[in-house]
Amino acid sequence: MDLKQAYELLRKEKFSLQNEVGKLRKTIDQVSSGSYEDPLKIKHLRQIRDLTWKNRSLQEEADRYHSLYSHQLEENARIRLENKELLKLNSKLQWQNDCYKNVHSDRSETAYEAAQEEIRSLKDEVARLRSLLGRNGSEAGIPTSKTPVSQKKIIPNSRTASGRKKGGQPGHKKCSMAPFSDDEITDTQDHPLDCICPCCGGALEHVRDITKDELDYEIRTVKKRHSFKEYVCAGCGHTVRSKDDSLKSENQYGPVIQTLAMSLLDLGFVSINRTRKILSGMDPGSLSISDGYLSKLQKRYALKLRGFVDDVRQACITAPILYWDDTVIFVNTSRACFRFYGNERVALYCAHMKKDMEGILDDNVLPQLTESNTVMHDHNFINYNDGFSFRNIECLQHLERDLQKTYNASNHQWAADMKELITGMIHKRKLLVSSGAGSFSDEELSAFRQRYDSLLRSGYKEYFKECLSYFSKDENALLLRLEQYRANYTAWLYDFSLPTTNNLSERSLRFIKSKEKISGQFQNIEHAKYFAVIRTYIETCARNGVNEYQALLRLAKGSPYSLEELNISHGGA
Repeated sequence: MDLKQAYELLRKEKFSLQNEVGKLRKTIDQVSSGSYEDPLKIKHLRQIRDLTWKNRSLQEEADRYHSLYSHQLEENARIRLENKELLKLNSKLQWQNDCYKNVHSDRSETAYEAAQEEIRSLKDEVARLRSLLGRNGSEAGIPTSKTPVSQKKIIPNSRTASGRKKGGQPGHKKCSMAPFSDDEITDTQDHPLDCICPCCGGALEHVRDITKDELDYEIRTVKKRHSFKEYVCAGCGHTVRSKDDSLKSENQYGPVIQTLAMSLLDLGFVSINRTRKILSGMDPGSLSISDGYLSKLQKRYALKLRGFVDDVRQACITAPILYWDDTVIFVNTSRACFRFYGNERVALYCAHMKKDMEGILDDNVLPQLTESNTVMHDHNFINYNDGFSFRNIECLQHLERDLQKTYNASNHQWAADMKELITGMIHKRKLLVSSGAGSFSDEELSAFRQRYDSLLRSGYKEYFKECLSYFSKDENALLLRLEQYRANYTAWLYDFSLPTTNNLSERSLRFIKSKEKISGQFQNIEHAKYFAVIRTYIETCARNGVNEYQALLRLAKGSPYSLEELNISHGGA
């Protein structure tokens, strides 16, 4: 019996009792008029009381059943709605299943249902293990440190092996120290010998003198006292005193010691603690350099180079071709960003806590570029911001590594063929440039475009066959990128003045990884920015033929190099 039937049964019983109560009330009226004897009257009154209580109980039970029935109606409505949604989902899944069965119509249903899930799982596992097995430095985004111990480490290199032995080749010009003239000798040292033959004990006769020259430096502590003259004007009483801008306090370390410190910190990437130990060991009695002094030294000269950095930034903005990239650094255990902008003549470094648009705007390089500027990068998607107007070109070296990574993971032939196509065209361009040609022929360009489109179509076909596999997400992203940014990846075909790789940026940032290995992380972002400023100065000087130590020595003496001295114009960097 369901709730509705129980409710109807109780309602009928209630009506029956109400009728019986009505009859009894008539009887009461009769009793009141004297028609019934007293015992009978008492009996009927007791029956009325019992029926009244029973009627009340039935009413409560009926109300309870009515509430349950109402709740059941609501639950049935919810279930019907849920069932409707499940029917829709079932129809959708049935449609997908039918589509999937159509793709694999050549397989039997029973074999497909039993083995498909297991096959997919095994394919994913094979693809994952294959990608790990072939992981090396030839793939974009894979550091050489991730190469398994059992495999030979592959260092990315676009050069082909010549088959010759390492080192100097026969006939090359030997690089050696020129012999000293007699007037250049500043000291001599004799090496006496007992005039007794070590074999027989006989006397030895002098035959000739053999001389060998040695070039060395002696570390000598110099304690220099500077004397300044002070004068007073007889007319107005104004005080005038000679001064040296390089002297900031009553007692300080000289420019050579400061240069050695900055060389260790910014060229050798030695930690502040070890730099202090090295410098103090040069003259333990006189040099007592502290960690705080070295830290302040970095800050002092970074602030002095603000004008130089502004000039380098302007040179980057006016350069026709600009390279840029960034890498991760660690600041007090947190990931931060170290960024490079530049070309063959200038190098601008910046440090930020986050790798985002805010840092790009703060650097104030990319926002200042116009349509006349071309920027080379490794698919930094931020470059395609609507607020930027410069032309983008993509690095082919990273593209080749991405293609190789895709082929290693999926074994899809389109990726290997696309890499071969691009590599072959780059080689052809080099041959044309060496022969004096300035462009490809129309036939060669047309053949390249047709082959490019054909490989993309093949790539999508191979992708859709295994679109649910382990490697499919990366493969799909690469196919879309090749299609959407085709013009940025192929601009070098039509303009031989454009570079094909962003290797200049890669080389320009390589030192930061060496610094992390040698001295570790930065303690705060401010010191990372000071380091970036000093690296901007010495790297720009080095790219223009100035020795880094000499550049730092000029800085310590208060007369750093300027872009004008380096023959770098704002319009031709």
